[in-house]
Amino acid sequence: MFYPNVANPPSFKYPANHLFRILGVVTAKRLANPDFYDEQMNPAFIVAKNGQSTDLTFGRYSGLETYLCDKFDHESIEVAIYNFDKRSGDFSAKGDSGSLIFNAEGKMFAILHSGMPRGLNSHVTFASPAHFIIEQLLTRYPHADFTRTTF
Repeated sequence: MFYPNVANPPSFKYPANHLFRILGVVTAKRLANPDFYDEQMNPAFIVAKNGQSTDLTFGRYSGLETYLCDKFDHESIEVAIYNFDKRSGDFSAKGDSGSLIFNAEGKMFAILHSGMPRGLNSHVTFASPAHFIIEQLLTRYPHADFTRTTF
């Protein structure tokens, strides 16, 4: 699912212990310049999440980061993720908020916060990019470490 284009051979290796480690974050620069092409040769990011309601699902990042600011000067950045395809079902559903979205490299991509229904299905999922969330956390907790592999 992470590599739908046969011209892009997978670099993903299934872990021998069956545990997929999430380590690192997709940077803002990388979000703007995907190095992967989908089956129509469009730049793409295939992402996944394991949600409380929908379990493991795959989706496609729209390729656009959106900057939002409300009348109270609250700022945020969001990304939109579409369902993988018409056959695979919804990427997210009610109850999946807070789920970590990640890529095939095991890097944090975003944190899911809402969706936009289309008929009976969820068509677009909105999330805050992980790079933005980590920036915000580090302003409050400057010694937070998101790269630990042992405790």
